[in-house]
Amino acid sequence: MEQKKQKKNRKLKIYIMKKIKLLLILSVALTISTSSFAGGKYGIRAGYQLSNIYNSGLSMNPRNIDAFYVGMFAEQRIVPMLWFGSGSEYSQLGSGYGTGNKTLMHYISIPTYLKLKVGPVFAIAGASASFKVYEKHYFEDSPQDPFQDAGWFDIPVYAGIGVQIAVLRIEARYSWGTIDLYKEPMTGYKTQGLQLGLGIAF
Repeated sequence: MEQKKQKKNRKLKIYIMKKIKLLLILSVALTISTSSFAGGKYGIRAGYQLSNIYNSGLSMNPRNIDAFYVGMFAEQRIVPMLWFGSGSEYSQLGSGYGTGNKTLMHYISIPTYLKLKVGPVFAIAGASASFKVYEKHYFEDSPQDPFQDAGWFDIPVYAGIGVQIAVLRIEARYSWGTIDLYKEPMTGYKTQGLQLGLGIAF
């Protein structure tokens, strides 16, 4: 029985890695194609991410999850002050309670957005195609089988503000998931997350 379980876990890990590689390849291709136009910019961004899972404004668990995000982006000017952007991103979202008890989901996302830039200050708004590539549940820091797995796909919308000084960007974004994470009887739960980080644009 234990050997069958280990074999199943190995197959699952291989399947997940293949999906991650495919999504990364597609994301890189999209980023490169977006930045290939004349006057385009590209770069990297990373930082701190705070998240929880909510239903009608109430959190599923009282403790937020501290994690991180990292990604790359490409932007193309549409008209003066207005830019179109896209890219790829890895992030972690979840919810927790007490010490060592949490749900943690790993996502690969392909965001698209519009950016309005006035001087060094900018505001952005957009949406992402987000693919869940891994999920872990912990009870007292020990991995546990979930009562119900979260869905594999979400379309979070987000808005943010920032400032750019030379090639350095300082920014904050807040995202809202739009698709239910769970089926009956746990419908209505969606992710929300705050990102605070830095970016470098070339």
